[in-house]
Amino acid sequence: MRSLIIGSSGILALLMSLNVSAQVLMSGELTATKVCPATPSIRQANNPGNIQLAVGSSYTVIAKNRADNPTHYLLKITESTPNQRWVAMDCGTLAGANPSPTAPVLSSAATPNTSATAAVSGQYVLAISWQPAFCETAPGKKECKSQTTSRFDATHFTLHGLWPDRASYCNVPKDQQSKDKQGDWGALTAPALSSTLKTQLNQVMPGTQSLLENHEWIKHGTCYGAPAEQYFTDSIKVLSDINQSTVQALFANNIGKTVTSSQIRSAFDQAFGQGVGERVKIACKDDGGRRLITELTLGLKGSIVSSNLNTLALASRPVEVGCPAGIVDPVGLQ
Repeated sequence: MRSLIIGSSGILALLMSLNVSAQVLMSGELTATKVCPATPSIRQANNPGNIQLAVGSSYTVIAKNRADNPTHYLLKITESTPNQRWVAMDCGTLAGANPSPTAPVLSSAATPNTSATAAVSGQYVLAISWQPAFCETAPGKKECKSQTTSRFDATHFTLHGLWPDRASYCNVPKDQQSKDKQGDWGALTAPALSSTLKTQLNQVMPGTQSLLENHEWIKHGTCYGAPAEQYFTDSIKVLSDINQSTVQALFANNIGKTVTSSQIRSAFDQAFGQGVGERVKIACKDDGGRRLITELTLGLKGSIVSSNLNTLALASRPVEVGCPAGIVDPVGLQ
């Protein structure tokens, strides 16, 4: 399949031809003039943390929901989880607004640096790891040597990656591709991330101790159609949804025990809606006489910024279940 590189004018034309509503990345500050809810999704009223704008406070604007007749701004609210929230435009006054010079119109339908197939489909695979099981197979990794029973990844899923479907290494120089494929992650150009996001990523992606973020950005994030800050923020968002659900509780409450694929898929249905479990695939590895659950993958389709996990998952295809059952491994070599 040939890759198609699309300039900013081409993106706009493609979006118009597809009649797709797109986000427009921008900069500026919104000063709140009234109390307004700040929600992760425009279309869903769910508001984790009951986050509201405080009158007189200013917030960094990241995007507006569309180029023509926009209704909402996407703000960065650092004290919330997720930390990017939508608010109605009439909630405050905007100052210093400028479109982003490096990011024109973006949506799940088209991106400036990915293959045509992935750009139009907006399909992704979210891969989340059960870190203790991973460390059974890679005990020499820095993140495995430092793992403790009190660390976040002892009882929560960790981020492996968010992968645009059937697209990788978008506009990445050949030498960087070669170094990545050789596992020389320290030689890769590191993604530009804020200190706040880097701190969050270090917790939910312990593989940063081995520079996993460099690999994930070079191979997959470059095909996401947004800066690294947005790519990893969106990745953390969907991971956090799972870690705050009955899926995480199922694993945390059964450490050292066997859970089945039916239990896992039922937990996804309970947390995110009937049918979501059919989009989950379970991966296992044998460790001596034990079979360990190492990773879950979940199909997603759509705009991760503006849609909830239920909508994103149900828009994707059902998949085969993979491993039928496995042990939820505890920290430490067993």
